[in-house]
Amino acid sequence: MSESLDPSHETVVWVADTGLFIACGRQQNNKYTALKQFAQRNDTTFVIPQRVYDELGGAPDRSTPGQMPINSAITDGWVTVADEPDYTNSTVSKVMDTVRGYIARSSNRDEDDIEKADTALAAVAATHLDNGDARYVCIVTTDVDAGEGVVAALAAHGFVDRIQFKNGFELIKEIT
Repeated sequence: MSESLDPSHETVVWVADTGLFIACGRQQNNKYTALKQFAQRNDTTFVIPQRVYDELGGAPDRSTPGQMPINSAITDGWVTVADEPDYTNSTVSKVMDTVRGYIARSSNRDEDDIEKADTALAAVAATHLDNGDARYVCIVTTDVDAGEGVVAALAAHGFVDRIQFKNGFELIKEIT
């Protein structure tokens, strides 16, 4: 899609990757606060795949004691964890395969070395679009290959002009 998505538009689902939250840091960090305010101001909830949650949940030592930043965001309501994708849905599985191949080609890596969280972004986006839960999806990741791969894969599978990639570093820069 050529124009930027309106974050407050109710039919837009924002699917976020690990890198966005890592780039924001702890709850006390101004980037974390800015992302939280962006979501709240625009009545937006970032949806993260279970794999992303698992990746973010493994670093309690670097977080506020007793509460990881991602859990605080979930408790505050501006982040939610997606249900596990239905891998028997042919659209979901085809999109995941296409993303894996795209990232492998664009990064000169073997498909077996592609992070499962990258394909999980595509699965969550495909699920929302395929089920009609969203008219548009915005993928927010700091991994350009993954972001572009998800857009290309979903477009190739019939969701042309319904998917957008937003570089997480650029989003943080815009809102801070």
